[in-house]
Amino acid sequence: MRAAWLLLPLLLLGCGAPPPIPQRYPTRAGAYATAADLADPAELAWLSGFATVEAGDLWDGPGAYAGLARKGVRLLGYEWMPAAYHYTDGEPDPPHAAWLYRNRAWASLNPKGPYPHCRAMGYDWCQDYYYDYGDERTRAGRVARLERALAGWGGVFLDWGPGVFIDEPAYRPLKETFAARHPGEDYLEAVGRFYRDLRKALGRDRRVVSNQGFRNPDRVLPQVNLDMTESYAVGEAYLGRRLRLVGRGEVEVPDTLYYPVSSDFRRGRLEDSLDWLKELDKLGRKYGGPAFSGFVYMNYAAPRFVPLGDGTYRAETPKNAILFGYALPMLKGIPAYTEVPFDRRLERLPVYQADLGRPLGNDYRQQEGVYLRFYERGLVLVGELPGPTVLRLRSPRIRAGRLYDFYTGSWIRADEGALAWRLVPEPDPVTGRPAPVGRVLVYGE
Repeated sequence: MRAAWLLLPLLLLGCGAPPPIPQRYPTRAGAYATAADLADPAELAWLSGFATVEAGDLWDGPGAYAGLARKGVRLLGYEWMPAAYHYTDGEPDPPHAAWLYRNRAWASLNPKGPYPHCRAMGYDWCQDYYYDYGDERTRAGRVARLERALAGWGGVFLDWGPGVFIDEPAYRPLKETFAARHPGEDYLEAVGRFYRDLRKALGRDRRVVSNQGFRNPDRVLPQVNLDMTESYAVGEAYLGRRLRLVGRGEVEVPDTLYYPVSSDFRRGRLEDSLDWLKELDKLGRKYGGPAFSGFVYMNYAAPRFVPLGDGTYRAETPKNAILFGYALPMLKGIPAYTEVPFDRRLERLPVYQADLGRPLGNDYRQQEGVYLRFYERGLVLVGELPGPTVLRLRSPRIRAGRLYDFYTGSWIRADEGALAWRLVPEPDPVTGRPAPVGRVLVYGE
């Protein structure tokens, strides 16, 4: 009897006939995604389920993405905020880079070098020139070219968004040049003037999304629509593990980092991630306004490598990593997306289109050793479990019905005010401990 009990996907509470199993759950467009291989029709179909998609290079134009725009998807073109590449291998520079190179004596902070990014990346085909945003002519020329390039796009994603790279040792010569040209001025404030000029030129219809603008919050966040974090829930790293994969042979494979914001990810704590979540939530509340609507978590994860019993492994969708990366920021109502760079096809989990409705209550809560947030049509949950655990949750926000579990792909039953089901954490090869769980449940229609 005990063994049969443990095999059940849910723990029934109360009496009476169970409610019928629904056929579907409510859906809506996902908040944000990044594009991968447009030659794959399945990729275009996947991206069509999102409201906003960070697509290709801004200067190449929307091109193959136009079909997504016709379906109502807002397309963002990618652009490197502080600098542009001048090609040294004979390739012609794109117009914005050609303009910067032609006027580098006054428009760039390193007209004679150094070229720290190309050097650090080992690129032998480029020189990286950095805009002098303290110069009004530079800002005007930069904004005018961005505005023209945005024709056909719904907005722009600005990588290296806050400008704080300037404080890294490799960029000290650029900082010194700025100080000599603009005595008493601050480069980070000059970056803010660029964002203000860009916002004024673009108006409110076209979106501006920054990458980690929260590191220069006063100057950046009031001028952008969204700000992206990277690897604040889950990250990815190559740590030397090698596996023999079906169809690929023996290769080095990445691992998922569940504690990327901890000082030591192998000994990390979930509370470190929650502390960052609280800080970002505070910034979102402080700077929310006519333009800024908040943050989006961008995560990276490795596939789940499943042994096949003959010494080989198969790469599968990392459901737990994706759900954890989604559920953790959703404790504060912040949307998320998780890339699987090893194989982008493995990140297509339909949890992004689940319509949870509005978050309920003022904040998330802790119960039975996990953190959870109730929504109008479901709940999200994260936690660290020592092993297989039956969670028994009680709340007046739990209503009787069936909920879809995106981890197991099955329906579980809730009674009025009570929900219980068995969670089995996955092993984490990085820490040697059970991986933290992430779960998303949504009521059926």
